[in-house]
Amino acid sequence: MDSNEQIISDFNEIAELGDEPKWNHNNCYYGELLRLLPPPQADVCLDIGYGKGELACMLSVRASEVVAVDISDKMIEYAERINAAPNINYVRSDIFDADIKDCSLDAIVTAATAHHLSLSRLFEFSKVKLKPGGRLIILDLAKPSSLTDYILWGFAIFPNIVMNILKNGRLHKDDPHTAALWRINAEHDVYMTIAEVKGLARRHLNGAKVSRKLYWRYMLVWSKP
Repeated sequence: MDSNEQIISDFNEIAELGDEPKWNHNNCYYGELLRLLPPPQADVCLDIGYGKGELACMLSVRASEVVAVDISDKMIEYAERINAAPNINYVRSDIFDADIKDCSLDAIVTAATAHHLSLSRLFEFSKVKLKPGGRLIILDLAKPSSLTDYILWGFAIFPNIVMNILKNGRLHKDDPHTAALWRINAEHDVYMTIAEVKGLARRHLNGAKVSRKLYWRYMLVWSKP
């Protein structure tokens, strides 16, 4: 099974689980992602790896048009059923095969998907597809490597417990079956360290800013000159 087939298989199973928890390590940053969109409103926004469509639906309030691309057929069924909006176009495709015109996008946003892609290829894709002044915004998981990583992400265990109890009404965000599926999915994932992401960004994206986030993630923001 090649990598795309494995991803499709994993996320088709995850799509069958139903709604996401009210709070998780991705959607707690969605508000920040929205605030990073180019002001006052993006005309066309690309959401890479839209999953169940929660972020795409939020983006549709800020953008005139949202093009949401994912390779899982079950995810698109779920997103179109639960998170549809007149200005969202859900597309099933590999992002690098999608029919997107050069210099046509005001923003490219992706959450917890970049580690499934070639990051250098995503950077070059963004340079070509974004309009001048357009913005690339990436939220993704990272592998700890520095002392700061281990201290901050070790401490994150405690607010993680508190937020799960307050927002989801339980100690862990997922039930045992869901947690098992995510563990299986993670076995196929390969994460970069923040230092590696910064190094790659320096080679491809002049002026990109990479910041460490509390819940085992980083955020990269780059504006096309």
